[in-house]
Amino acid sequence: GLWGLVNNAGVSTFGEVEFTSLDKYKEVAEINLWGTVRVTKAFLPLVRRAKGRVVNVASMLGRMVSPSRSCYCISKFGVEAFSDCLRQEMYRWGVRVILIEPSNFVAA
Repeated sequence: GLWGLVNNAGVSTFGEVEFTSLDKYKEVAEINLWGTVRVTKAFLPLVRRAKGRVVNVASMLGRMVSPSRSCYCISKFGVEAFSDCLRQEMYRWGVRVILIEPSNFVAA
């Protein structure tokens, strides 16, 4: 089995809703949300067999919004919901699902 899986995909973009293309929304969601779902589904049987854990990295913007960040917020809200559902489903199998919600940081 596989004891641990960490999903840390995260791309972002800036732009007001009116001026952000649907393609940009799809691109960000494809990586941040659907990438997390795809990788988790691929490795979940191994994690379940080992009674391991899944660690998903979302964002504080997966709980609260920020102007001009709707693409990112939507995708990270999705990661939050996916993680909460997965946590409840995996409980009976002894698999822990951990969600990390980092805040903004500025590299020095």
